[in-house]
Amino acid sequence: MVKVAAVVLLTVLYPLRAGAQDGAWVAEGTAGYAGFVDDATKNYWVAGGGFRRYLTPRLSVGPEVVVMGNSNLLTDRHAIATGNVILDLYPRTVRRLTPFVVGGFGLFFSRDQVRNGPFWSNDPAFTAGGGIRARVGERVSIGAEYRLGWEPHHRLTATAGFHW
Repeated sequence: MVKVAAVVLLTVLYPLRAGAQDGAWVAEGTAGYAGFVDDATKNYWVAGGGFRRYLTPRLSVGPEVVVMGNSNLLTDRHAIATGNVILDLYPRTVRRLTPFVVGGFGLFFSRDQVRNGPFWSNDPAFTAGGGIRARVGERVSIGAEYRLGWEPHHRLTATAGFHW
């Protein structure tokens, strides 16, 4: 048991020691699909973006804004603004393909059309999920991710990132 604890501790703390990659920035754009789960699933397109900063070779943080709409854009649209924490399962310079997990907290904004007119609301929000990212150049990456979130929804998106 002590050996397992030592291995886990080294795995968690080692990236903090390797500061050579510290401070790298990434800007990302996102597009894809979201489904809100209520009585029946309502389908939406997703577009968004954000940026993040690597604090260690595997851990990055940053804000993200995502807008969701459907064919009735004037009466039914949503937006989520979150602060995200992303953990790459491998340091980004080691492998061409990097799986990652992501979690974020923030605010969910919504506009729906009801009988008496538009209804605006905002609530606390979170998203959690994971995906895989591929380096396609020294400064460019592409990826795919799946997230679950509150207001209850799931989303599948593709991302493109620019690293500097």
